[in-house]
Amino acid sequence: MDKERLEVLREAQRIRQRKEDLERAIGRAARKSGHDFQYYVAMVSELRELAASKGVSMDQVAEGLLMEKDGGDDEGRHQDDPGH
Repeated sequence: MDKERLEVLREAQRIRQRKEDLERAIGRAARKSGHDFQYYVAMVSELRELAASKGVSMDQVAEGLLMEKDGGDDEGRHQDDPGH
């Protein structure tokens, strides 16, 4: 996931309301940052695909991606590589 989408995801986590679906918060964050519906669909699709490939929820994928970014791995390429 690219840096821009990670920032939208971070904002979505920040503004997410109690018991609100992540997808809804992403929609609000995407609109707030000036993106359109196609951007939202692409971003949510990417998160769904990552979650399905790892067998986890979208929330877990989002948390993992944001933790990786904080650790310096912006692209998420080394997630399964213990050397990184």
